[in-house]
Amino acid sequence: MAKDKDLNPDTDQNSEAKIKAMDFNEIDQAIAAEDPQFLKQVSEIKINSSGVDLSAMEQTLQVKQAQKISFKDQIKAIFNYSKNPKNFFVFWLTTIGVIALLVFTWGIQKNFLHQKLFLNSFAELGPTVRDYNPLTETVAFYDNPKFSKNIVTLSKMFINLKSSENSGPRPMLALEINVEGISADAIIEIKDREAEFKDLLLRYTEEKTYDELLNTNGKKNLCELFRQIINSHLTRGQVRKVLLNSFIIKP
Repeated sequence: MAKDKDLNPDTDQNSEAKIKAMDFNEIDQAIAAEDPQFLKQVSEIKINSSGVDLSAMEQTLQVKQAQKISFKDQIKAIFNYSKNPKNFFVFWLTTIGVIALLVFTWGIQKNFLHQKLFLNSFAELGPTVRDYNPLTETVAFYDNPKFSKNIVTLSKMFINLKSSENSGPRPMLALEINVEGISADAIIEIKDREAEFKDLLLRYTEEKTYDELLNTNGKKNLCELFRQIINSHLTRGQVRKVLLNSFIIKP
């Protein structure tokens, strides 16, 4: 039986508590016997609760209590003017300001999107656009009767042509041409250098045959050749076209 009592944990804990209580009592008795003044000073020590700052603890408790308030109660507090007028005014003024800012921003953005930043056609700035047929309803600028034409006549030229199948051994050509310039500068230069230009035209025409100049296409080609030769040697202005003033060909 004695062994069973020793193995019981409850009895072990009670014995240890008794031993500790005896130890503390012995310590108190020893201190009282050796230094009774120290024991008296310790017993007179009192804690003054007025010096303890409990504000941090109170704030923590208040935060915890505020966190326990439901979202529904917080919404009700915002709309309750009598309990918290400051939060009521702050909330509604902020809400109205945000809505006004959104409306203003949307209006500016809408006006910006509707603006035409690029011009697709100058017809949008001008009068009404009208359709016309350029082949029948227009007049060429240089063919306009109101346009002052710049024309010079080169004196008659006599040219020996090459013989061909339908010509004799010495065919000849006598012609006089009118040169129309785009500007007056070209006409003045042609008139001043008339001898030089006539010599150029004579040398190129001598390479033609009687049969080449006999038909209408040959005459047109000769006039176009004259225009290109004159333009290639002009220093001021250009020649628009060359016209035959007189054309006499001898087989």
